[in-house]
Amino acid sequence: PQTSRTLRRKDDNSLEKSLFAPIYEADFSGQEERDVAVYLDEDKALTWWYRNVAKSGQYALQGWHKDRVYPDLIFGLQRGDGTYRLVVLEMKGEHLAGNADTEYKKALLHFMSEHYRLEHFTPAGKLELAEKGGTTVECDLVLMTEWHNRLPGEFLKVENV
Repeated sequence: PQTSRTLRRKDDNSLEKSLFAPIYEADFSGQEERDVAVYLDEDKALTWWYRNVAKSGQYALQGWHKDRVYPDLIFGLQRGDGTYRLVVLEMKGEHLAGNADTEYKKALLHFMSEHYRLEHFTPAGKLELAEKGGTTVECDLVLMTEWHNRLPGEFLKVENV
């Protein structure tokens, strides 16, 4: 609706690094998710980010279970040495830690990170994947209570690897 509030940075400026604009507060299920999006948007190393909306025709991973997994966030950053890093994150509330669905998603995302090799991909339809020197993909599951430490400490680092 035209009266929907857009999500804004802490300084009240519009979000700048989301792949799609505008981003509405209602696109997120809670304040913690909105806080993560604002944090990502303000990070200097981040080039872009995308809020993946589950089960609405967006990006999904097909694992060994019947249902697809729709990671919550996808973002890209450039390291200090010019290489690129793509991060795919599933965010979960602390109350879901350890349950079967969370453990399955964690295992699937870990498997994706461990087995990513650009040479394994072949173009399909109009999609073409091209490596720009040392691109890596990292997938993980982060509990909402851990994001304050894990995002800057593990996923937004730009040092040379």
